[in-house]
Amino acid sequence: MAAMMMTLFASAKTHDIGGKVTDAQGTPIPYVNVVLLSLPDSAFIQGAVTNEEGAFKIVTNKNDGLLQVSCIGFETEYQPVADGLNIVLTEDSQMLGEVVVKTQLPKTKLTGEGLQTNIKGSVLENAGTANDVLAKTPGIIKKQDGLEVMGKGSPLIYINGRKMTDNTELNRLQSNEIQSVEVITNPGAQYDATVRSVVRIRTIRRQGDGFGFNLNASDAQSLHWTGGNDASGAFNMNYRTGGVDFFAGVNYAKNTSLQESNIKKITFAKHVIEDNSNMVGAYKGQNLYGNAGLNWQIDDKHFVGGKFEWGTQLSHKVNMPIYDVVYEDGKLADKLETTSYDRIGDKKPYNIGVNLYYNGTIGTKMGIDVNLDYYGSDDSKNSVSKETSAMTHDAEIHSQSDNSGRLYAAKAIVSYPIWKGQLQVGTEESFSRRDDNYTITGIDIPASKAEVSEDIYAGFANYGFNLPKVGQISAGIRYENVHYTYEDALTPKNNLTRNYGNWFPTISFAAHVGKMQLMLNYSARTRRPNYSQLSSAISYDNRYLLQSGNAQLQPELIHNISATAVWKFLTFMVNYSRTNDPMMVWSSPYNDEGVVLVKPRNIETPFRMLVVYGMLNHTIGPWTMSYTLGIQKQWLTINAPDPRIATGTRKTRFNDKPIGVMQLNNTLRLDGGWQLELGGLLQTKGYSQNIYMKNVYFDLSAAVQKTFLKDNSLILRLEGKDLTRTAHVNAYSDFGSLTMSQINMMDSQKVKLSIRYTFNAAQSKYRGTGAGADQKSRM
Repeated sequence: MAAMMMTLFASAKTHDIGGKVTDAQGTPIPYVNVVLLSLPDSAFIQGAVTNEEGAFKIVTNKNDGLLQVSCIGFETEYQPVADGLNIVLTEDSQMLGEVVVKTQLPKTKLTGEGLQTNIKGSVLENAGTANDVLAKTPGIIKKQDGLEVMGKGSPLIYINGRKMTDNTELNRLQSNEIQSVEVITNPGAQYDATVRSVVRIRTIRRQGDGFGFNLNASDAQSLHWTGGNDASGAFNMNYRTGGVDFFAGVNYAKNTSLQESNIKKITFAKHVIEDNSNMVGAYKGQNLYGNAGLNWQIDDKHFVGGKFEWGTQLSHKVNMPIYDVVYEDGKLADKLETTSYDRIGDKKPYNIGVNLYYNGTIGTKMGIDVNLDYYGSDDSKNSVSKETSAMTHDAEIHSQSDNSGRLYAAKAIVSYPIWKGQLQVGTEESFSRRDDNYTITGIDIPASKAEVSEDIYAGFANYGFNLPKVGQISAGIRYENVHYTYEDALTPKNNLTRNYGNWFPTISFAAHVGKMQLMLNYSARTRRPNYSQLSSAISYDNRYLLQSGNAQLQPELIHNISATAVWKFLTFMVNYSRTNDPMMVWSSPYNDEGVVLVKPRNIETPFRMLVVYGMLNHTIGPWTMSYTLGIQKQWLTINAPDPRIATGTRKTRFNDKPIGVMQLNNTLRLDGGWQLELGGLLQTKGYSQNIYMKNVYFDLSAAVQKTFLKDNSLILRLEGKDLTRTAHVNAYSDFGSLTMSQINMMDSQKVKLSIRYTFNAAQSKYRGTGAGADQKSRM
């Protein structure tokens, strides 16, 4: 009996089958499906999915069998059972087609979640900063107001799994530190329901202990404004010893902007009032940022760490002279000169962020990822407007705005291999508090003293698996419960309390169809107003223009359906979205004297948009092309108040003029470390929500770059932006009781010189992913 029991015990004894999966360049590949099959019938026994480091482990009592290793974009590999395997996947020849793979080509492939572009070894490797890389990455457009994923708006950006909270980090991260960029157009359930697109940047993993640092500095000068000088500098260091990794950095930035505008407003109320304004707005500001932290690799299964970030405004100056000529019922009514300026108020602006995390494996299969976050900010601004009227009265308006916000957030994710895939379940909570105090004197406009609180409780689950010869399937569900309160001590009638509870499903499918990679997605998302949009305080621009938030704003609900196809070096994408309760900027008469109030509001009718675009990424010899062509068509009808109509309202349509987009980037890589670049972004006339873009926007840029030293660690770069001085947008909109036309000239024609040096770079292995991402950006 004892012998029988020992035999049974021995037969049930388990052992590990593990290893690492990389590509041909040795880069770890995450989220690879590894399936243990029995011999000789190839029946499924057990499965696993590789982690961020490409590692996997299967615990089994089988002593033999066959491992099937598969991932979208790579050929399926089969290996006999063993432990300590190093499995190398080869990129799928169906995907590459007849393309000759060269080091200059930034290859793009589907990953099951989005489009991944390899940066290392391509012409983008020395493109400058991460900002420069993203501006030339397929699927991303860089506009004047920032980066945009086509059809999805501004993305949430992660660097090595950590959410980016400081936009200047893209200027500090150098292109030669980036391994790949993945553009996710259908974020899974683990992301906040407000996130419509995600960009994941993976940096090159440096090996070995020691000290490393990088320095970069740049200076950009306007060609038309002597005061238009943008300077920046950054120092980042990293020290690694054993399993502990220390890092720190500091960044200084001086920014300027200049805008000249001609604005024509016609208000239809008791009288027809026409206001013609000429405005020049100049901004100069200085900011200082810093960060420090550590990552401790306790062993191969457990990682802990923390990061501290801070930032402050050293200076903030806005000067804006405005000249108005006003007509009432066709007769001259006023000539007004307004001089406004903004400065830092009584409190020094600052922001602080703290992240603590644990990332590891419990037992042999269960993955744990926990993040705790704190974010705080204070801001104070003083504004003065001095008005001189030729026909009525003079005035001097003083206002002060003091804002403070605090956010506490936590997020936990548990992952476990089940059947042929990976199950993720998790929870995320965030608790935000904000105080807004606004006072104004010299005019009859109410002050505001508001307290805003928002608590969000979320739970989510996501399951992804791979079916051989079928494809990769992923489905998730997220539930969010939101409790929101707004209390104005000075205007209690504006107080409100709201509770929301919503489900947000996501599903995606990726597969090969012949020589084409195909991905289909559906998701439901939301967009909540930021805190400034919810403030009822009325800010004073001049006697005829006021701005305000709207405490009654409701969140949007967005449904997205998209399809992506990759064939050889061509990529095609189609995205259709329907937005219920869309939030849009709306202008209306404030009184019968021609004063206009600009504030956001929810539109009663749905907003629908179709975005179609194609991308070409190809290399011929030393010449690399990255071209994007797209078009966006929208459907929007608004019931606008109009006193000129007997019924008092009329339907205003913003439908019939789609916008075309073309982005062309050309890179010529020459011997001796030289690189030449010529690119441009063109956007045609057309409707963008309830605004009509009246002109063709065109931004032409060029750059020349030279690398020095044997390891290319020293880089000099000279670039010019908006060379034709046509990167500006003129706008027109019909709000029913008000029409507004604006012609702008932006000071964006600049020449920039930058230098970057890297010494013994040891890339931080920070693994914190952060929590409360959307709440931080809204704050």
